[in-house]
Amino acid sequence: MAQTTREQLILAGGELFAEHGYDGVSTRAIAEKAGVNLGSIHYHFGSKENLYIEAFRHAMAEKRCNGFLEVLEENPILAEHPAGQAEIIRTAVFRNFHEFFKPDKPRWERRLLIREIVNPSSAMPLLVERLFIPDMEKTREFYRKIKPGADDKEANTWMDMLHAQIVFYGATEQIFELARGEKITDVAFYREAAKTVSRAMILQLDLPLPEDLKHC
Repeated sequence: MAQTTREQLILAGGELFAEHGYDGVSTRAIAEKAGVNLGSIHYHFGSKENLYIEAFRHAMAEKRCNGFLEVLEENPILAEHPAGQAEIIRTAVFRNFHEFFKPDKPRWERRLLIREIVNPSSAMPLLVERLFIPDMEKTREFYRKIKPGADDKEANTWMDMLHAQIVFYGATEQIFELARGEKITDVAFYREAAKTVSRAMILQLDLPLPEDLKHC
């Protein structure tokens, strides 16, 4: 299926932003890479900042469908007992690792997120407002379903177990390949990492471990 002009701009912009950063890319360079008229950026997005946010939204699209609440909504009955709650966490963590590190995921999508986190651009405040805060609020909401009365600090520390590991592996991708001969995009590698993280998150909530996590 042929890409629309809007899609061409998001993909071209995303690749350039991932390589050079938001502040290091001009709208002209994006239009040239996409093979479209410069005015198309203003027509479809209004500004480079809005295009950057849409490139981020594209890179995060599947992850935003793989949150804890989304898994819960797929099978609400799991929330009714501790073993089911643990399974929700296990499934959500595995899905997040898979979405971020799966071999067929364009590398620029991963690099774009890591670059922004490690070296925030002038567009960071809008990204936080439109993408990061809503995602975090949903995770806190799930945490309180399992542990009613928990405050934001406790929920934040819990969710950081997942976010910190994904960012760490994403930021050290090349180092891992050179120093340890391991590729984080190898399914066996990131599945093992997901097992360790989900185990820690489940135990933090005093929930029973699924069988495959008991011997990590």
